[in-house]
Amino acid sequence: MKKKIISIFTAAVMALSLASCSFFDETNVQKHERNAVISFSWWGNDQRSRYMLEGLEKFEEKNNITVTPRYSELAGFKDRLDVDLNSDSACDAMQIQYCWLHEYASKGYEFYDLYKLKDTIKLENFTAEQLKLGEVNGKLMGIPTSLNSINFFYNSGTLKKYGFSEPKTWEELFKLGRRLKSEGIYAVEMSEKSLWFSCVAYTEQATGKPMIDKNGKMQYTASEFKVMLEFYKELIDNHVTPRPNEFNHMDFYNNEAAGIACWISEAESYFSSNTGVDADPVSISLGDPPVLKSDDRCGWYKRPMALYSIKADTGEPEKAAQLVDYLLNNDEMAALQGTEKGVPLSRSALEVLESKDMLSDLQSIANKRMEEDKSIGFMDPALENDDIRAKFFSIGDEVVYNNADAYEKGREVYEAAKNIGK
Repeated sequence: MKKKIISIFTAAVMALSLASCSFFDETNVQKHERNAVISFSWWGNDQRSRYMLEGLEKFEEKNNITVTPRYSELAGFKDRLDVDLNSDSACDAMQIQYCWLHEYASKGYEFYDLYKLKDTIKLENFTAEQLKLGEVNGKLMGIPTSLNSINFFYNSGTLKKYGFSEPKTWEELFKLGRRLKSEGIYAVEMSEKSLWFSCVAYTEQATGKPMIDKNGKMQYTASEFKVMLEFYKELIDNHVTPRPNEFNHMDFYNNEAAGIACWISEAESYFSSNTGVDADPVSISLGDPPVLKSDDRCGWYKRPMALYSIKADTGEPEKAAQLVDYLLNNDEMAALQGTEKGVPLSRSALEVLESKDMLSDLQSIANKRMEEDKSIGFMDPALENDDIRAKFFSIGDEVVYNNADAYEKGREVYEAAKNIGK
């Protein structure tokens, strides 16, 4: 009798256990079904990756959405994105560059029209002009995070030591370079893009003619590219800057360069700590983008630092839109990001930084200068064409170092660039 009771009890326990397992399995399945999974890709340095991952963790906790991150440095990011888009393996949401958006659109690839997700993404935080930057054929294919322009930052101590103030014209910059040459110091370190846009700015100022017209068409001929190539040579000959492949922002701290020309969004990573080999703390000042004549300030441009886009055929458009809204407009995310990606365009994100007194750094100061300078117009994305820029410098080195004829080489640049915008 005792064994019978134990058997009945054991069976009851097992039945209850099986029922409980069945219950919890069903609950887990339901939970899994509710917990959507989306992917998100971006590029950036370690600092950006740290706060992005922290922000994504907070987003997941609040929205019951799992985000699979893909991130790397900028080098190689575009090549991988090309492959992902062609193989339909791109992330649901992604950070992209302004020129990429238009390049993909010209090849027939469209991103999700974010105007269709306006009930999820707070587009009212942006002006119509700002949103226009992410439009292609009337569709909102990307939302800009912030605006960027090339700025010139200087070591005030170095300038003072040699009797200079921040150069305002190209001739003043040449004089600074010639004076510092005997000291083994460059006037301004320029990355390839900074040097390219400096050549673009000078040529527009010298010719009165933008490279890209209002319809997005190339309008330079061999004659204008000759001017650009000769200016590139003049920058090198006057010891203003080294070749772009020799760019090293630490030269600024090691007394090998009096300044750096860089994007606003790069200022924090370049100037966040005054450290280097035997380097002393540096007093940094913001100079004006150089011009040919003080009363002619054309030639310099601004463009979105980056945009957030959503894959056209994502299986989770609403979830991806929740993530994009969080990245752009959420208070916590705004505080985590600060001005690392430049001063945010989102009104709500900007209000958070204002309330926390986070808009007094170099990037904020440079951003204010950019906003106040009405001569800085919006850049045509064709100006960032990687192939043309690479071609210009490879041909330009023949002019600089081999004394090749600038007009003949200008004709070669023209042949490579003439189909831009067509």
